[in-house]
Order: sequence, then structure tokens, then C-alpha cells
Amino acid sequence: MRSTEQQIVEAFATLMQTRWFDEVTLDEIAAAAGTTRQTVIRRFGSKAGLLSALAAQEDTTIRTHRWQDTPADIPGIIGVLIADYERSGDLVVRTLNQEDRIPEFRPVLDQGRRGHREWITDMFRPWLDRREGTRREDLLAELLAVTDVWIWHLMRRRQGHSPERTQRLMTDIVERLLREV
Repeated sequence: MRSTEQQIVEAFATLMQTRWFDEVTLDEIAAAAGTTRQTVIRRFGSKAGLLSALAAQEDTTIRTHRWQDTPADIPGIIGVLIADYERSGDLVVRTLNQEDRIPEFRPVLDQGRRGHREWITDMFRPWLDRREGTRREDLLAELLAVTDVWIWHLMRRRQGHSPERTQRLMTDIVERLLREV
């Protein structure tokens, strides 16, 4: 059985998938969670506190999904990434679109960027370790760019590709990049 806190965070996440942060009210969050505004305030303090709780929950979920099985090949690595983006990518992109307007989003998104960098570094270590200095940092920067959620968003949402085709296309890009190593 989900706790009241989990219900509130899930309700907030659902509302955030279709609405802007400043349009979502504590009353709407409470109603969607089947509780009261006062309960939301008592548990989280404010929408900013709720945002922090959602970010912590998402970080844990992403880390669990991405590091659960460590694939040894590029298609496997990209498959894990695409599965994660299929689960959370729309919410991440929506949050990124609000980063310049909502100051509370910056630390949340910076944490996500650090986590993505850490995961890419771990997954592509065999290729990165073949380079040193600036050449290694350049390869890491290129890998971060071609595996970014915006690339998934472009292929899935703007170009309308299926998850499978998106995975194949992103795998092809990464394989071409790593062939040069």
C-alpha cells in the first residue's frame, strides 16, 4: 500500500506531465492525491518541497533502472537508456523547458545532469579509457550530447519514431562515434 507521501508525489508528477509548475496548485495536488491541502503542506512545506521530493524519488528510480543490469555492449547500454527515457523522458523535458523560469528547477536538473554524466562515464569506460586528457573529455562530451534526453525527444516526439527505431538510430550514432576510438 502506498503511503500518503507517495500518493502526493505521484499526483504531483502526473499533474506536472501536462501542466506547468506555476499552474499547478496545492489544492489540485491534494485533490488528485485524495488528501487535503494542509496535509500536503504539513508533509512537504510547499510546492518547492514537493519538487525536491519528486526529484529525489526520480533520482532513485533512474539509478535503480540504469544501474540494475550493466550491459557490456552498445545496443544494451542504449536499450537501458531508451527504456529509462520512455518512462521519464517527457517529464524531464517538460521540466527542462521551465528551468529558466523556475529557479527551484536548476538544482534538481543539475543533479540529473551529474547522474547522467556518471552513468555515461560508467557505461562507456572501456572506450573512454582508451583516450587521455582532452581527447577523453571530448569523447565524453560527445557521448553526453548524443545520449541526451533532447535527442530522444527529437526522435520520439518530434520525428515520431517508435522506441525501437529510436534505440536503433541512437545505437548507430554511438557506434559510429566509438568506431573512431
